Amino acid sequence: MLALNLGFGGTVLAQDAAANNTVAAPAPVAADIDKLMSRYFKADRPGAIVLVTKDGNTIFRKAYGMANLEQQIALQPEMALRIGSITKQFTAAAIMLLAEQGKLSLADDITKYLPAYATHGSTITIENLLTHTAGIKNYTALPKFPSIARTDMTVAQMLQLIQSEALEFRPGERFAYSNSGYFLLGAIIEQVSGSSYASFMEKNIFAPLQLQHTFYDSNVRVIPSRVEGYSKTRHGFDNAEFLSLSIPYAAGALRSSVDDLARWNGAIVAGKLLRPESWKRMMSSSILSNGKPTGYGYGWFVRKIQGRDAIEHGGDINGFSGDTVRFPAEGYYIAILVNSDTQEPDTQTLAEKIAALLLR
Repeated sequence: MLALNLGFGGTVLAQDAAANNTVAAPAPVAADIDKLMSRYFKADRPGAIVLVTKDGNTIFRKAYGMANLEQQIALQPEMALRIGSITKQFTAAAIMLLAEQGKLSLADDITKYLPAYATHGSTITIENLLTHTAGIKNYTALPKFPSIARTDMTVAQMLQLIQSEALEFRPGERFAYSNSGYFLLGAIIEQVSGSSYASFMEKNIFAPLQLQHTFYDSNVRVIPSRVEGYSKTRHGFDNAEFLSLSIPYAAGALRSSVDDLARWNGAIVAGKLLRPESWKRMMSSSILSNGKPTGYGYGWFVRKIQGRDAIEHGGDINGFSGDTVRFPAEGYYIAILVNSDTQEPDTQTLAEKIAALLLR
């Protein structure tokens, strides 16, 4: 796989790892993206990988900085990083796949699949979980969260922790981003499918779409092209705080590459895996009980960037940050993965800066 080469002659050539196409991009645009990224990511520090596609063809693909500071290993475009909450779009797709198979309905009360879960007198639907409108408190914001972050927890133990908190509001009345809802979706996937979340995702999503660098992350499994994560301190950079991957689970435990994210986007655009109407529903804003839109579908934010309709979601987790943006009308897709959780500017801002260069 080739990194992007800035050459003479007024064009920039890039190797499309997903489609294996060599395509030309206007040199000023590619050069400006490279200049932007080089401003923030230095060769001897944690870095970033950025990929931009236009109508499925890669027009920019380059890595910056180091994958491993201790071993002095440079980042390469094909390497795999933790993607944090970008995981949510994969989890949402798994739920939609089960819905298309008739194994669940988005209108189902979650106690149909998690009968022991305490809903505190309210009816919480699967769709409430997908849209962050369930009122379930975000477990990563609880005061007790730091005390368990390093501990391997079972799904049952985590459900007990989450359900011990009272609801913040009646389901459907408000939008409040909550990792808890997507943790519960993982538990529902396991109950309905009879397999672990990790196994279900591998068999039903990663393998069929040939996402060869996308995994349920593990602190012990040997993962090809694994990238280390870092946190900035006043002394420089330290290895990121340890996190048991049982904690983020279906809300944020995946690791992937920009190439696989682009392949994933291509599958969505082509209507693979799910029916077109399912993908459309996932990328349409949900509506509250008062009729107001939330700006969030199933696993994606639905908003405007540079005045254009955009589908976006970022991810932050110990040692890593990332963002993905799709512009449906213009055909652009941007994926940025960073192996630092203290990047300035943040990855969402970087993606918006790249978008400004593409859409000017």
